[in-house]
This record gives sequence, C-alpha cells and structure tokens, in this order.
Amino acid sequence: MTPTPGREPLFTREFTGLCLVIFLSYCNIAVFYSLYLHLDSLGVPEAWRGLLIGSSSLSMVALFVLATPHLTVGGAARNMVAGIAILACCGVGYLFAASVPALLFIRLAHGLALFLLTGSCMTLLVGIIPASRSGQAFGVYSASMLLPFSIVPVLCDAAKPWLPSPAQDYALMALLLVPAALVARGLGRAVRARTSGQPPAAPLSFQEMCAGAVRAPVSVLLVVNAVYYVVFSAVFYLAKGLFLDRGLAEVGAFFSIQTACMLAIRVLGNRIFDLVGKVILVRLCYSLTGLGLVLTLILRNHTGLVASALVLGLGMGLGVPALNAFMFSLSDARSRAVNANLMILSLQLGNFCGPILGGLAVGLLGYDGLLGAMAGVCLAALAGTIGFREARPSL
Repeated sequence: MTPTPGREPLFTREFTGLCLVIFLSYCNIAVFYSLYLHLDSLGVPEAWRGLLIGSSSLSMVALFVLATPHLTVGGAARNMVAGIAILACCGVGYLFAASVPALLFIRLAHGLALFLLTGSCMTLLVGIIPASRSGQAFGVYSASMLLPFSIVPVLCDAAKPWLPSPAQDYALMALLLVPAALVARGLGRAVRARTSGQPPAAPLSFQEMCAGAVRAPVSVLLVVNAVYYVVFSAVFYLAKGLFLDRGLAEVGAFFSIQTACMLAIRVLGNRIFDLVGKVILVRLCYSLTGLGLVLTLILRNHTGLVASALVLGLGMGLGVPALNAFMFSLSDARSRAVNANLMILSLQLGNFCGPILGGLAVGLLGYDGLLGAMAGVCLAALAGTIGFREARPSL
C-alpha cells in the first residue's frame, strides 16, 4: 500500500535501530560526568584536567572539519562498527591509563570513535527519513541523545558500591555498546537493499563543503545552532556554583525538571515539529530560553526556580529538532548529510566554548551576570533568525 502523502512511515526498522545506536553512543558521553573527579583521584595536575576533558571534543571538531565529506550513506554502517570497536578499546583503556600522555591518547581516540559513530548515524538518518516528517524524526532522535544524561549519572551513582572506580563505569558502558555493532551491521544490509541498482551519489568535496557552509542562511544557522549549545553547556557546568552562591542545594532537581520538560516536548509533542513552521519554533526556542534565564536571575525562591526550569525546558526542548529540521529543509539531497554533520560540528564548538565563556562571565560579572549574559546571547541568536524564511525540502 502506498503511504498517504505526508504520512510516510517514520518508525521503520532502520530509524529505530539508529535511535538505539545513538542512545548508546550518548551513554558513552554522559558517563563522563565524573571524569574531573577521576582525574583528580589519579593525581593528574589541575592544569591538565580541563585539556584532557576537552580533548575528546577537540578531536571530534578536527575530524568533522576534515573528514565530513568522506561520511557517506553507503559506508555509514561500516564506520559505526569501527567506531564501536575503538570506543570499546578506549573504555577498557581507562582501567589502565593513569599518566597524562596515556589519558590524552585515549581521549583523542575517544573523540575519533564518537566522530565515526555520531557522524555516521547522522549521515544515515538524513538519508532515510521522509522529508514531510523531518521535524518529528529529529524530535525522537534528539530525545534518544538527551535521555542518557538523565539516567546514566543516576545508574552510575547507584552502582558505586559494586563499581567504586569511575574507570569501571567507563569500561562497562563502552562494552555495553558492542551488541549495537549487530544493529549497525543490520542497518548496513538494509541500506544496501534499499540502494541496490542505484549508482552512488557523488560526495561533496572539501571545497564544496566549505563553499556551502559560508553561504547564508546555512552559515547563520550554524552559528545560531552553536549558540544553543554555548548557553546549554555554560548553564549546565556552572549551575552548581550558582546554586551554592545563593545558598540552595536543588541544582539536581532543577536539571531534572528541565530535562523532563525537554524530553516531554520531543517525545509526546513531536508532531508539532512538522505542523508548526521551523523558523517559528527556532524563534520560540530562543525567546523562551532567554525568558527562562531571566526568570532564574530574578526569581530566587524554590517556586520561582521550578517555574524557570519549566520555561527553560520548554524553550530548549524546541530547539534541537527545529534547528536540525530547518537545516534539512534548506539542503539539497547532495549536501544534506554534510550539512547535518556540520550541525554536529557547531554543537561540539558550542559545548567547548560554553564553559569557557561562562567562566569568563562569572569571573567578570558574577553568577547573576552569567545569567544576564546568556540571556543576551539568546537575544543575539533571535536577531540572527530575522533573515530566515521557511524552506521547502530540496529533493
């Protein structure tokens, strides 16, 4: 039976398998919430800890810049399996690495593994989802990326009596990804069956990728996307200090409320990402996120913080699916995978810059200044969307 136009099937075996693989990939990011303390326990000098933590992201950024054009739908499954193998080796390696050179090597290899995994998943995703349901697809897919941050730290804390060293958490989490290699191989067979008899599309060259990335609105959207992660990471990594500065201890509850709201929007309300214009949703994201930051600044009691967490969760819950679906609709079929992976590149840059810029804001302006500065950044991103126009998918 031919699917009704606009209602092409989304939850296919391939899409569900991709969501599983990306969920497990992000479990291997969320598990490192304890890395700073682990480095401290190993006696790593404080001056090296930030570099070691950030080196994985820097490795991913370099690889996304240099190797994105080489990520193709046909090679996606093979790259996923390679990424899983490297990640498993890295996870076991944390059990033995104690020196700065050994840890740096593992962190850089960890970035390589996550590049192969996340980049290949995104490449395959944009190759299989129906254009008319791209918003819903990115909503569910991004929920699979977000969910590990709400459950992995809780599980690791609960397992501490049996797994006292964080290195044991890292090794076990990486090994749990190994069964996903079977899913990746199945995805590879499905892609080969789908594309059988079709000539492979010519990949973009590095020069074509760069030329496309610097043209508006793609370039502006990449910056606007990076801003989202600057704000998210700055608030995430500095919120504990903010709450302690105010004499409060509910930072965990604050993020639980925010994350629950983000997940609810992306899972329960994901159809809105195709029913409402992507540009409208992006603007709502930055308007509500900025408002949530202002509320956090001025409402200092428990009730006020719950309200600000809900508003922040609503705003940030809208952002990732709308931003990625808008890039999907802006891109023609040949550049779609490359542009989608450039969005991951801007994500990594935002995550890297956010704590640095947030720390500078706290040093210069205090924690209230941090909230005000991040609200101003949201306003700047909102202004950046002025030139955006709804785009019909280029097929």
